[in-house]
Parts: sequence; structure tokens; C-alpha cells
Amino acid sequence: MAIHAVNEKDVKTAKSGRGYTKWLHVTKDEAGPEMMIRHWGPDTDIPVHSHPFHEMFFVLEGEIEIGGTTYPAGSCIYIEKGTPYGPTRAPKGGKVLRYAEARPGK
Repeated sequence: MAIHAVNEKDVKTAKSGRGYTKWLHVTKDEAGPEMMIRHWGPDTDIPVHSHPFHEMFFVLEGEIEIGGTTYPAGSCIYIEKGTPYGPTRAPKGGKVLRYAEARPGK
């Protein structure tokens, strides 16, 4: 058993056409849960998709839309593994904390 801490200065930012993401997992080679902070701009438009793991979103700022339902800041969304969801949008921009149940190690 171990306790791991991630310092903000150690968190790398990945940019994409959807905004940017800060990955909060310990190392890219370790298996286990992952967390990320996602900053989505108004142009975010992620098509319907699913994952082979459970995931949770906590809306920190702004609001996001999933499948036409709007979730404002303070909302927590739980998606069971294998459940198709989307499209995901952030018409006014949004910041979410995403937790994924498991990630395979390399």
C-alpha cells in the first residue's frame, strides 16, 4: 500500500481542439484509477461514445451538456461502464474533474 501525491507543478497540460486537460495520475505506466481536470471551450463537441470502465464527472465551473441535459457547476455525473453517452458539449465553456475507475498499465 502506498499514498501518492501529485503536485500542481508536476501536472502536465495536454492541449486539444476541445480545450486542455491536466492529468492527475501518478505515472503513465501504472495501472489503476485516473483523474483529470478538463477545461472545455465553447467549441467542445464530443460525439456519442462509451468506455469499458465507470467514470464520474464533477462540474467545477461553467456548465456542460451531455445528451441534451445541462449540468451546472456543482453537478456530479456518474456513467456506468459500457453506457453510450453524448454528445458532450460546453456551449459557454466548462471545467470538470473526471475520475475513471481503471486504466491499464503499460
